[in-house]
Amino acid sequence: MATSGSDPDLSLIETKLKEYTLSLQGKIRSFHIDPLHSAAYLGNLAHFLQKPRQKRGHSGQILNSHTLNQSVPPVDEYKPFIYEYVLTTQTRPSLTAYNKAEQYKTTILSADNTDHNELVFLAGRPSAEWLCAVGARYEIDHRFFHEHLNFLPWGQKDWFTVPTLPSRAHNVIRICVPSILFMSERRHVSRDGLKDARRDSERRLRESFRNIQQSTIAEAGRSIVRRLSIHNGDILALEQEISICFVKRKDRWTVLVWTDSGQDTDFDFVPAPNTEHFAGMADRLEFCPVFFEKDLLATAPISQSPDERSNHEARSKQPLSSLPGEYGYTLDWTKAASNPLSAVQEIFTFYAAAELQYLNMLEKLINEQITETESVQEEADIGSILHFNYAKSILIRHHAHLQDLLNKLEIEFTRWNQSRPKDQAVEQELLDILKADLVYLSNRLLNGISLCELGRSTVMSNFSVQE
Repeated sequence: MATSGSDPDLSLIETKLKEYTLSLQGKIRSFHIDPLHSAAYLGNLAHFLQKPRQKRGHSGQILNSHTLNQSVPPVDEYKPFIYEYVLTTQTRPSLTAYNKAEQYKTTILSADNTDHNELVFLAGRPSAEWLCAVGARYEIDHRFFHEHLNFLPWGQKDWFTVPTLPSRAHNVIRICVPSILFMSERRHVSRDGLKDARRDSERRLRESFRNIQQSTIAEAGRSIVRRLSIHNGDILALEQEISICFVKRKDRWTVLVWTDSGQDTDFDFVPAPNTEHFAGMADRLEFCPVFFEKDLLATAPISQSPDERSNHEARSKQPLSSLPGEYGYTLDWTKAASNPLSAVQEIFTFYAAAELQYLNMLEKLINEQITETESVQEEADIGSILHFNYAKSILIRHHAHLQDLLNKLEIEFTRWNQSRPKDQAVEQELLDILKADLVYLSNRLLNGISLCELGRSTVMSNFSVQE
């Protein structure tokens, strides 16, 4: 982890942190008094960012009912939350990982990043200390944090006034990434069993959201899960998000990438249902790997000793959680050092590969269900239509997200474009490559929706014949 150099001026750092927090509070006025410009929807974020100034215990931790009922790990065991890449024209940039907010705060007044561009990952659930430090260092628009935390149940009626129109955008792209989970054995679960499991999983998700609102600095860097889809007795899928923000710094820039996936030593972050067929399943889950290398011969190998390989856990690690610390093995860092879209190319490549693998899995399950439906015409069950409805709702949601991503990518490319006129043709070629993958995925999603419609029609036809 990073170590600090010379002693910084702590009073100036605290002043800048306070200014960043209070600047948000100054924008929030009563919605009843000023309904046009109140920014009231940011009120809960402002309250969250105030947590470092609340009453603390001897360890420096905020005292509340959540922290009093759990053990606190030693500071050295905190999860890394910041991964900072210094972009140069070298083959591979240097990486600094921070797991202590107090240590990271010393960079707020630093001028070390004025002569280079940066790619900075934020990984997992936040704490107020971390967000204040990052926000103060880069003078981040508070809405970036607010939008990434939009799943939290702290919204009120004026939440729906969040300005997300393209003309009101602020250099942010959001990506929803699926991760497939397998059980170690194949099991059949009844339709009622699946419905019970899905309801229980939703309950556990809501509980986890409430816990995130009470997050302490000791919990930062753990994974966030936004949705859990249960497709059958042995295949599940997580949904997590990545938010990408472009920050201009005079003649330099920083790209901030906040990923929901943190560093977890177990599978407890998965909101697995505690029902008859799924109780204790977290101990038997395996992540599906994501393969996205274009050319294995051209991809730089990851240095790893035989001892490190032998010490790996038998259970697979979530691929998305590895991205911040092992980023860029498929990139041309010379281009990435000078253009922000090139710097995040591997994120889009990873997303496209993960989405495609999820689509392949869904299509396989849908086709199996159609085949089963066609083979039992004499015992048609109208309830089996729920399988197709469940898959269709997921596909429609993913397609809507992908269309929004396509539109956003086109808009942000113009804002992010830092290339000289002679290099713009090369950057346009990169944009076209990224868009081609997204268009392909869009068409595959539409095909999946059509498959679900075919399955529904088959069920309805069989049921009509039976009657």
